[in-house]
Amino acid sequence: MPRSIPGVVADVLNEPDVRAARTLLAEALLASTGTEMATRVSVRRGRPDAVLRIHGHGFRPPAELLPSAAQIREHPLYRYRVHTGDARPTRLEDVIAAGWPLHEEARRILVELRISVHQIAAAMPSAGEYDGWSLIAPDPISRLQLRPLVEHAALVQGLDRHVELLARIVERAGTQQDAGAPALTPRELAVLHLVHRGGTAASIGARLGVSPRTVQKHQEHLYRKLGARDRLGAVLAAQRAGLLPAPPAGEEAAPAREPGRIGA
Repeated sequence: MPRSIPGVVADVLNEPDVRAARTLLAEALLASTGTEMATRVSVRRGRPDAVLRIHGHGFRPPAELLPSAAQIREHPLYRYRVHTGDARPTRLEDVIAAGWPLHEEARRILVELRISVHQIAAAMPSAGEYDGWSLIAPDPISRLQLRPLVEHAALVQGLDRHVELLARIVERAGTQQDAGAPALTPRELAVLHLVHRGGTAASIGARLGVSPRTVQKHQEHLYRKLGARDRLGAVLAAQRAGLLPAPPAGEEAAPAREPGRIGA
């Protein structure tokens, strides 16, 4: 049975399969807002292609019908988001009323994809790019339907960032995990990779939408499972176990230490 956004948090964070985790989040967004289709859209600077995934819609369009990054950039929600920097959940009809029209080409694409014009942009945390969820309904979307996204905006963004980070970890995995490697939860794996990239508890918490103290708890669990005493030891142990890519020959991993903390 579909659950609310807060009710799905534990399952999303503990789901190791990226597709299943993304589907759990999509179903919670749909159930919380009473919409019928969720799309995860990613259009980023310097990348020629768009990534668009559809959940909750029986129609699966062929690849040639999916809009390109250039076409998505003509969508009013994209233009509004990029030009204003407003990352709040926003209805398409409000954007059009504010002077960002739906051009004929964008309308044609929606018709071909059998997508309604009743849309909400949600979970758009990254400035200067369009990267997050859009929800679509067959009928006009009320402000009451928008409320769960407003109330849980930080939570949705944190869950979305977790899932997309996990997707990148799986995609970029270039090592063979040892059979005896410690079993890490998806959340611990995400924190481990951010530690490997030099993230502090504060910066990791800001990215994942949790407190620095929560990140430190995950780090403590990592140290215990990896038999390490500090961040550097955890990264080296994870590299030996195949949980992280090994450093280039002649180099040693050196994750940044947090100021004022020893062995953090």
